Amino acid sequence: MPEDNDEFRIQLKVADKPYPIFCKRSEEGLYRKATTAINEKVHQYELKFPAAKLETRDLLAMAAVDVSIENLSGKRKEDASPLLERLELLGKEMEAYLQSFQSVRLN
Repeated sequence: MPEDNDEFRIQLKVADKPYPIFCKRSEEGLYRKATTAINEKVHQYELKFPAAKLETRDLLAMAAVDVSIENLSGKRKEDASPLLERLELLGKEMEAYLQSFQSVRLN
């Protein structure tokens, strides 16, 4: 049975052009989702600017900017992890306090 990290060849279609790539089996879904996101953005721009008859490379450039902005915005959300860790610690401290308060009331 092949391992999850084994690389194998898949074919992705970006803006109607096939691209053969090698990827890890565990990452195949990410590659396919990324391709879908790019193709959706390209299609959105085709619909938004039909009269402009933009070249594929222009559509791909605009799609790349959009996808990159979404990616960077997501990374900013990850920067909240120290805050989340602190909130978790405060939650544990409050639980401990409430438990000690409850044990005092029972005595």
